[in-house]
Amino acid sequence: MTRNDVTVQIMLGGLSTRMGRDKALVKLGGKTLLERAIARWKDYGAGLQLSVGAAERAELAPEGIPAVADIYPERGPLGGLQAGLHACDTPLLLLVAVDCPFLDYEQADHLLEAMGEAEACVYTLDGRPQPLFGLYRRRCWTSAETLILQGDNRMSSLLEWSNTVYVPAEDTEPFRNLNTPEDLAEAERSLG
Repeated sequence: MTRNDVTVQIMLGGLSTRMGRDKALVKLGGKTLLERAIARWKDYGAGLQLSVGAAERAELAPEGIPAVADIYPERGPLGGLQAGLHACDTPLLLLVAVDCPFLDYEQADHLLEAMGEAEACVYTLDGRPQPLFGLYRRRCWTSAETLILQGDNRMSSLLEWSNTVYVPAEDTEPFRNLNTPEDLAEAERSLG
């Protein structure tokens, strides 16, 4: 598989309760996290789409970038993944969380190389899977849907159910996510 087999999906559907406002619209270095994510990922792979969660958030998607609303509302990231896999035209979908602005092509390419014939490939940090930066085969959408219909909305369940490759992250710095105003302030200082 190559980058041409990958659609990138930026995940925007979270509630942002710890940040206190929509993380996609929070600014870092003068740009919103959404603007940064689009600029970072628009040229990786065969296309880009945004997982917006609720359909009314589709207005967040700039012209020319598809907004994918959850088919099963309020199911968290698993609902966003399931809808995204259903919507994409490529064999693979790369999930990228909007609040992880330091990940880049190097980490994505490493997943692509490590995946082999598996259904999913994710990094681990201190042994804990990081499913919101992961590569998923399109056929995983049926497993995700089955879990959702059974009332199990956990991404970890999908990873356990699927043939998943786990890649220990050697450098944890790119995986910093911005969940709180304090995280954002620290990231701003690191850019400065």
